[in-house]
Amino acid sequence: MKTILSLVSAVLLCGLAHALVPRDVVVVFNADSPLSVRTAEAYCTTRSIPKENAVGLHGIKAADISRADYNRFIMEPLMEEARVRGWQWPANDKMLGKRKAAIVLMPDMPLRIQAAANLPKQFAGSGNNGASLDSELMMLGSLYPLGGPLGNRAYKKDGNISDYNAHILSVCRIDAPDEATIRRMVTEPAEVERRGLWGWAVVDEGGPYPEGDAMFHTAASYAKVQGFPLFHETSKQCIGPDFPLMPHVAVYLGWYNQWPNGPFAASAPQFRFEKGAVAYHLHSFSALSVKDPKQWVCALLQRGAAVTAGNVAEPYLGGCLDPEIFFARLLRGYTLAEAALMASPTASWQGVVLGDPLYRPFAARQATGSSSDTAFARWYRACRDSSASLAALEGQVVSRLRTPDGPVMAEAFAWHCAEINRMDKAVEYFRMAAELATDKVDWTRNLLMQITAEYNRGEKAVAESLMKRMLEQTMGSPYRKAIELSADTVVEERRKARAAEAAARAKAAAEAAKAKKAAAEAKKNAAPAKK
Repeated sequence: MKTILSLVSAVLLCGLAHALVPRDVVVVFNADSPLSVRTAEAYCTTRSIPKENAVGLHGIKAADISRADYNRFIMEPLMEEARVRGWQWPANDKMLGKRKAAIVLMPDMPLRIQAAANLPKQFAGSGNNGASLDSELMMLGSLYPLGGPLGNRAYKKDGNISDYNAHILSVCRIDAPDEATIRRMVTEPAEVERRGLWGWAVVDEGGPYPEGDAMFHTAASYAKVQGFPLFHETSKQCIGPDFPLMPHVAVYLGWYNQWPNGPFAASAPQFRFEKGAVAYHLHSFSALSVKDPKQWVCALLQRGAAVTAGNVAEPYLGGCLDPEIFFARLLRGYTLAEAALMASPTASWQGVVLGDPLYRPFAARQATGSSSDTAFARWYRACRDSSASLAALEGQVVSRLRTPDGPVMAEAFAWHCAEINRMDKAVEYFRMAAELATDKVDWTRNLLMQITAEYNRGEKAVAESLMKRMLEQTMGSPYRKAIELSADTVVEERRKARAAEAAARAKAAAEAAKAKKAAAEAKKNAAPAKK
């Protein structure tokens, strides 16, 4: 009998897509930027993209360009190159030639097309006609109104793009705040996809709108049934300041904060994603720049991610890349270009996707999962073979506790138990994981989670005792802020003190407002009457 894991895997992975191939991709670079030229050459070499698929554009000088400059320096030259080279853009069926499916933009290409007034009548729409360059290029070769988002016919599709005539390009870009990160974005994906991407999945839902939370919640369920050890944060807060996030995070999907925070903040203790990681934080303004480390897309790339996505201006929730569809399509073996296209509700709007369009992070996962020599592959096999039985899964974990896999297996099982509300088992295995930990990051995280699980199952006195001891042991810890935030919840006197401080602040604010109002009334009453 098939396990639940294998049944759901079959649904996600049956009939793996015919992947995008190098000849389908057009590489567009800024011919006046040495960095852009170097990156284009390196990318074409790494992915064996034909030289005739690389197009250099001149006259590009800024991250923001006007609609007129977009037409003059980008759109019209690309249309002419297609005519000369015998290409067909998907949006233009009248063009004859070899159909191209994707564009990848190199560093120092513009990011935004500024909104324009007084557009020609045939193009004028009723809404904002500003857009990301990437999203505008999705419609290259088509005539369409400029004013607000256009629907993407490829959204939520599943299969060969040419089979349903989406008439739309997939557009990605390779760019980052520094050249070292850019080089890594070029070289790592091709290396990682040969063995598949393995590691933790971190899903942080808890955003402001239930529609968004539902997408992240479903994405977390995909991670679970696909045998990823899963850290699933469901509170209304993002992962907290200085939280000691585990190493080897392969997938991060989260929302909702304007600036990089928690483990991803510039001030946080050092954290690095697993090589080749996919990381996406949904926020309306997460990609105001692809050069500024304070932006989400930049922070995630500089922390080691190979793929991310964001928005250059307000897209509204319905215009953002859909994390559920994006993750599901990547899991089915699609390339980044295909998965992003199928997860984008709109075109001619505000989104950008950063990463190698040919990257297939999970295509090899099923094939290598039976033989891969990593703790994460062994967790995958344990989930696959346990027939959805907690006892069977626990038995497989116990058999690996005294091996180098022990810390990962114990913690993965603890999180699994917490997810299904078996807090007794969660406490037991977080404790084991802390005891097996070989560094302070893992010890701190697992002890914090043991205390939290004790608290959540009603053992508040036990949680308080453990927390007080931890506070004594971690005076100089770089994760002290996260520890103290947990202590504020768990330790009774700290909780009471925090409540008293909040009440005092509220009282002082009320008294200040009352005094301000009284002063205003006195001033009014003292004013001389008008003659």
